Amino acid sequence: MNIVKGLAGLAATTVIAAVVAYSVSAPRNLDHVMNQDMAALEGQSINEHVAEVRADVASQQCETYQRLADEAWDKAVEHGTEERDAANIDELENQVARYCNRGGSM
Repeated sequence: MNIVKGLAGLAATTVIAAVVAYSVSAPRNLDHVMNQDMAALEGQSINEHVAEVRADVASQQCETYQRLADEAWDKAVEHGTEERDAANIDELENQVARYCNRGGSM
């Protein structure tokens, strides 16, 4: 009976070791795949492509929020509603700061 318990313990230890080894290597393998050049992405890696798309989106959002903030301010001045529209203008300016002054991070 002790032999069976010992073999069962050894088998359980082996399974646990295999699971741990796989879980440790899986992120490394994923990172390797994400950094490989891909023909479908015109030679870019997935990480490079994602960074490029994020930069493009942030640039578009910057332009949009800048335009909206300028229009809101112009409209408020034209109608004399600067105080009433201050919260909306402040929120648009916060979005401009968020998307235009990124410093390359997301």
